[in-house]
Amino acid sequence: MRRPLVLVFLVVAIAILWRPFLRPLGAGAILVADIYSSALWDRNVAEYLTPLPLVTGTRESFGGIEMRVTWWRPGWGDRHPALMVVNGATALGNDDPETTRLAEALARAGYLVMLPEFPFIREGTLEPRAAAIIDAAFARLLLLPDSSGMPVGAFGFSVGGGMLLAAAGRYEAVARASYVGALGAYYDLDTYLASVVTRTQMLDGASAAWDPDPIVRLRLPLAAAAAVSDPRDRGLLEEELRANDGRTATDPPLGIGTEAGSLWRAFGTTDYDLALARLRELPPALRQIFDDLSPRRNWADIRAPVFWLHDVGDRFEPVSEGETAAATAHAGPTRFQRTALLSHAAALGAGAKEKGLDFWAPELGGLLVFAASALGAGG
Repeated sequence: MRRPLVLVFLVVAIAILWRPFLRPLGAGAILVADIYSSALWDRNVAEYLTPLPLVTGTRESFGGIEMRVTWWRPGWGDRHPALMVVNGATALGNDDPETTRLAEALARAGYLVMLPEFPFIREGTLEPRAAAIIDAAFARLLLLPDSSGMPVGAFGFSVGGGMLLAAAGRYEAVARASYVGALGAYYDLDTYLASVVTRTQMLDGASAAWDPDPIVRLRLPLAAAAAVSDPRDRGLLEEELRANDGRTATDPPLGIGTEAGSLWRAFGTTDYDLALARLRELPPALRQIFDDLSPRRNWADIRAPVFWLHDVGDRFEPVSEGETAAATAHAGPTRFQRTALLSHAAALGAGAKEKGLDFWAPELGGLLVFAASALGAGG
């Protein structure tokens, strides 16, 4: 009699713990195993444990912009929790191997994945309506029959993560997300730009040297310059930035307008506080764009749990952006995870393969707990 009673208690315990603990832990294990077995070797361990996801493509229109959308569906079952992925500014768009690796891993773990190819993110431009367009895409996912009644979350990479979080604090659809996640995102366009231009980030209230990747050194200031309304002024500023690695080395030309002139002066200093002060004083039209694309503006209003993962050596977005966000309260909880394993949005940093067990064990363990926590919030 004793053994059947123990078995009954065991079955009941598993049933009780399945959804809040065991299922997300198992899904997180599949996710981490899928990503890192394929990144480290030529074999994917998860392939032997899970069926091949179904991958399809559609053309959709969100906010009046038509775009390509790629879908991954688990190879089993009819209804699944869903996740919208917002890519970073990669020229490969939906074909970026790191993104497709993650999307397939999520589908193998039991999640329906939607990947819209937002053209403004792929091109690296500061689209003023970006947050609204991202929200419109998420609204489409909420209506999908495959996930009816199931939790639906969103996760963004790099600048896509920042724009997603900006949407979460302002718009109705993303505000209803079961959770919102970000990998290497930005919190405030002002502090992000100031860090890129001055090669400095603020850590624990003190300035620290930061070496941004050559791509972001030029690309982010050029994206800001593209928001200048006057074509002639915009061309002069872009020419100066291209000639000086994303900075300005001269005084603004005589007769230049206030928009281009204000950015010119902000990009011409190596002092972080001065650059930030000049960015805070941009003319109203530019100020509106920067505010609308910064999670900082409506951070307090984000109701969904936020899961933020950031590479401590990130050269595209400084880790200070994630630390500032994590230290700022909002309507929901925040889980912030630093890692030395990633390289921005890539699964492996330089030299990671050569490191020992003392590095790999805590890093993979931390990622597993982070993934299980996020997936648990998302069903």
